[in-house]
Amino acid sequence: MAVTPTPGTVTVVAAGGTPVVVIPAGINGGIITNPLLASDQSVSSAEPLYVNPISNAALYGYGTTFALQPGQSWDVIPGQTTQTTVNATTSGHTFTAVYW
Repeated sequence: MAVTPTPGTVTVVAAGGTPVVVIPAGINGGIITNPLLASDQSVSSAEPLYVNPISNAALYGYGTTFALQPGQSWDVIPGQTTQTTVNATTSGHTFTAVYW
């Protein structure tokens, strides 16, 4: 099956504490990476990125929200029928997201 990699719908948490939709529903897979260095996250101190493949990501790892520590990645579920959201404590936190 041919796929076309597509950038995430956003790659920055514009307002800290406010989840953003990164991966739409109905995709064939993907990856979200929280950069290792604070400078690559565009923040003053490296911090976790919170991911939730079911609902709005909270600012803690619990239930369906989990924390990606600096340098960690998450593989988006192939065939996922729900959108994926991310959240971060600091406004402007950047990350990498690609789906197909």
